[in-house]
Amino acid sequence: MPQDVHFDIPIPSWTAPELVAARERHLQWARRTGLVGGVEAERRYLFSQVADVAAYSYPDAVGADLDLAFDVNGWFFLFDDQFDVPRGEDPPAVSVCEELIDLLRLPPGTVPSSSSPLGDAFADVWQRMAEGMSQRWQERTARHWMDYLSANLTEACDRRAGMVADSGEWMRLRRKVIGVRPSIDVCERVGHFEVPAPVVHSTAVESAREIVTDVIILINEVYSLENDEARDAPNLVTCLMRERGCSRPEAIGELQRRADAQLRRLPRVREQASRLCEPLGLPDLAQEATDRYLDAISAYMRGIYDWHRLTGRYTPHVAQHTSPTTPGYLNVANLATRTT
Repeated sequence: MPQDVHFDIPIPSWTAPELVAARERHLQWARRTGLVGGVEAERRYLFSQVADVAAYSYPDAVGADLDLAFDVNGWFFLFDDQFDVPRGEDPPAVSVCEELIDLLRLPPGTVPSSSSPLGDAFADVWQRMAEGMSQRWQERTARHWMDYLSANLTEACDRRAGMVADSGEWMRLRRKVIGVRPSIDVCERVGHFEVPAPVVHSTAVESAREIVTDVIILINEVYSLENDEARDAPNLVTCLMRERGCSRPEAIGELQRRADAQLRRLPRVREQASRLCEPLGLPDLAQEATDRYLDAISAYMRGIYDWHRLTGRYTPHVAQHTSPTTPGYLNVANLATRTT
């Protein structure tokens, strides 16, 4: 079973003491915004435990900041499943995606042009994310959101066209469509700090983000394998099996080795980042923010791994109710039904 596959991530685990209370506050928000409504929708949503990822991934977040992290992550997964539609259909979420790209070009707090719950909920979390953050941070994070949304349009187009990606093409798309960049921007927001320019654009800090992103992709490709196989959707494991003629365990082993190789790079990258601010003439506070950021995104990566091993989203139950002809487990078409 993919959830039994082990990745060696040498970073301590963490769980928010507020997990249960934050989950309930988040569910109230999801009801209020119209994302989740009705007994069956709530049952599916709570079983999936998608918003709970915030409780393992943001050690700096407490109270309202933890609520924001829960709401952002809950939105991510609900939005993602709107693109999982029966083969041959166009996802209605494409229009929402385009509207949100337009919204992100405007100042935070702008009322979305769409009256959809997904659009309204995103406008709410984007406004809360931007609160107290500099214009530079807002512009950087808006670009990351737009990259994520545009990648969803790419994936939807490729799926509709029947394109079969090779492993390299799929990995390039996944680096954007998995949404790690805007998620690690949340680390700064809930911690109430910002990595100063030009450090945030340095090779060392960018390399740290690349490592975190790639390790999370490799973990997700393994843990989502059964769901993807049931949907006949792309997955890096099946790409490697097809390209190399290797077995499923051999392909999974290759992803574990790739993750290990990336994680071995992280101490060197962190050491480089620890020496950035002095030659740039930046104060000690800038180096403290940089170190804190590297700690935060490393903890985020560890939390994502721990959540994958616990969540209902990647259990056999979900895979058994998935096929190329059914909508995603948290697609609105399923949330409105009474199926198990």
